[in-house]
Amino acid sequence: MLIEALLTMLAVAAPHKAPAAIVAPSSVFAATPSPAYQPQARAVDNWRFESALALEMAPVAAIRRALGAEAGEPARCVKLNNYWCIKSAGWNGEIAADADGHVAFASAEEGAAVAALLLRRYYVNYGRRTARAIVERWAPAQCSLVFAPAAPRRPAVALGLPASRGGMARMSPQRVASMGIALRGIQGTLRARWLAAHGRGGVNLKTARRPLARPVDLIPAPSIMAGVSELPARREKLAELIEPAPRLTIADLPPSPAPRPPPLGVSNCSGELARIATYAANMAQGVVGGPNEDLTLFTADGAPTENLAKVMANMAAVEIGPARPRDALIRIAVAQLRQMLEGATKPAGDAAPAAAAAQPPPAHAGR
Repeated sequence: MLIEALLTMLAVAAPHKAPAAIVAPSSVFAATPSPAYQPQARAVDNWRFESALALEMAPVAAIRRALGAEAGEPARCVKLNNYWCIKSAGWNGEIAADADGHVAFASAEEGAAVAALLLRRYYVNYGRRTARAIVERWAPAQCSLVFAPAAPRRPAVALGLPASRGGMARMSPQRVASMGIALRGIQGTLRARWLAAHGRGGVNLKTARRPLARPVDLIPAPSIMAGVSELPARREKLAELIEPAPRLTIADLPPSPAPRPPPLGVSNCSGELARIATYAANMAQGVVGGPNEDLTLFTADGAPTENLAKVMANMAAVEIGPARPRDALIRIAVAQLRQMLEGATKPAGDAAPAAAAAQPPPAHAGR
């Protein structure tokens, strides 16, 4: 009955007006049990009521959401009270995490407070001042370079060859043969077999008459009969011309070229890069002129500016679209961040009123 009464009050109020449950959540949830994470449903058990109060919804849609009668299925981060899809890191209000590492917050207010704190870390501590730089770290591309494995190389000693002949050792064993006289020709082609049978100049090595071991000197002829007389120098020259070709060995062959490096395979990242570019453009919309301009989320001393609330609203619209968080939820998160920063910079010896000292520190600030 309490839920129905609150939703009736929400239906009467203006759609953009923050409900009383968001302005003073402790007074409403004081009697409710502690929220719990449901692994089977991948949701926090109070996500319906939290989203009905924290998201911009029509009154009828909010009532259907709270009663579990909505038509469609919301984004998974809505069920986690995590409208910015923050990953687990031991944040305040974190009660669990899903299989992908997204935090399940106890309330939407705690999720918004952590988002504001995390954006300050990105901007101030990490120096990521543009929408593109923040998105590349906030929602990085899910692709990377993949090196193709190199084919195993067989060492030279595997074929029983010396190390100096490692180039020929990469050939298959049946192709390694003595290269003195290839009886069937290199690789067994028709032309190779013919050249192997006839040798240089087309001479058949089987039927050709070999020169005598020692040339016979002919009878000296008159010098007028040029070409008939056989002088010793001419005989030696003729013997060199008909001398058989030298025998070739494997060592005389030129080394084989070095193997090419393995190809470098790159997974297709075009879709991820387009997603990051679209995310960054939507994040900078209405704040700066483009995704590569400084968002000016914080001042020089680290205090949040008005742009922080605008950027948080744009980011949540991308993460849980088409749903959008209410402005009151984001303003409360920014106010809590500002209060936490002011408390950290206050001198330790500053005297504070007793009433202020009795107040507890902000419960929803990130670590």
